Amino acid sequence: MSGLILVGSGWHPFLFRAEINALVGTVDVLHPRVVNFQDTPPASSQEYTNLLSRLSRAALLDDVVQFGGCSALTKLDIMAQNIANWAEDNLPAGSFSVRGRYLGSAVEGISRRSLEIEAGGLIYSETNPVDLENPDHEVVFFIGGAVDGATHCDSVICDEPVLIWGIREKSFSRPNYIGRQPMDRPFFKPVSLEPRLARLMVSLSHRPEIEPDFAVDPFCGTGGIVIEAAVQGISVLVSDLDPVMAHGVKKNLEWAGIPDGTSVEVARCSTRSISEQWGSRKNCIFAFDPPYGRNAWKSDDGLELFLATLTQALLIDPHSSICSMLPAGAESLENDPSQNYIVMGRPWSEVTEKIHACGWDVVLNSPVKVHKSLARMVIVCHPSN
Repeated sequence: MSGLILVGSGWHPFLFRAEINALVGTVDVLHPRVVNFQDTPPASSQEYTNLLSRLSRAALLDDVVQFGGCSALTKLDIMAQNIANWAEDNLPAGSFSVRGRYLGSAVEGISRRSLEIEAGGLIYSETNPVDLENPDHEVVFFIGGAVDGATHCDSVICDEPVLIWGIREKSFSRPNYIGRQPMDRPFFKPVSLEPRLARLMVSLSHRPEIEPDFAVDPFCGTGGIVIEAAVQGISVLVSDLDPVMAHGVKKNLEWAGIPDGTSVEVARCSTRSISEQWGSRKNCIFAFDPPYGRNAWKSDDGLELFLATLTQALLIDPHSSICSMLPAGAESLENDPSQNYIVMGRPWSEVTEKIHACGWDVVLNSPVKVHKSLARMVIVCHPSN
């Protein structure tokens, strides 16, 4: 193996892997929270810089590491020697530190700290002195155990603990949500989407081979989703039927610190007329959180409004993709594929049939927990053709 190790958040390992698939393409799964992306260009190339920039859009990506090795757990001294043998051939000259991290449950009999010390002692040389404060290189390892007690069920399980190691990619930067929480915005409503989930929806609506030019949200509310798109440099087409929301989202987008050259268009209109408002566009992604109050989704009106949005999206860009969240009961968190859960007040099989009738295929669906009695089904749709 080679390439990059991508380490995900423990909040929702399945959606972490789906997000990476949407952003960069096929990966190999090493652990529920760790994937290996092998199609990596040379580190000195512009393509590599572009890849890291693309990865920085991910909401659930915690760490990026240049791949070193992956093995089953064994005796501590053997694991330390394996890391040191690899470092002898692959660690560039300069100071270093060794940092370890547990993923999932800690593994009995394996001390992260002891492995750091032992591996560091074996790697140390005149060419590679130890610097724990400001090293030139960080050798990192991950001890991947069982992902127990997870809120969200996952089809991928960790049968046997693994050890994964490499050199941390210092050029990668995670999204920083400090100052961008809903209550920080000049226009706030209690139903505002938190930025990590909003960013996840934006990245799930990506496709590896397409760089989006526009992010479209016809139910913008206070603008959580389009803010996360716009701060990445994606131009946004924003609308809401409520004039208060349409006015407030303008304030929030002006406040958000959007990069120069990123266009923002805001309109007050129904989702049923967004194709008239925006016309034909190319390279669009649609990310939206439709009204999900009890009255909005336990009636035919809520479902018909959602389906009308799907029809409008195809008129704007027949090659686009959609990520949305639909209300579901808390029982959907069991994520049993044999169960026909209730979504938007209807059996899920009925909802998918109606989506397909609008010209879309559901390519991904997974529940996320909102609170004790409510979940939302995150879905991604691609055009049927």
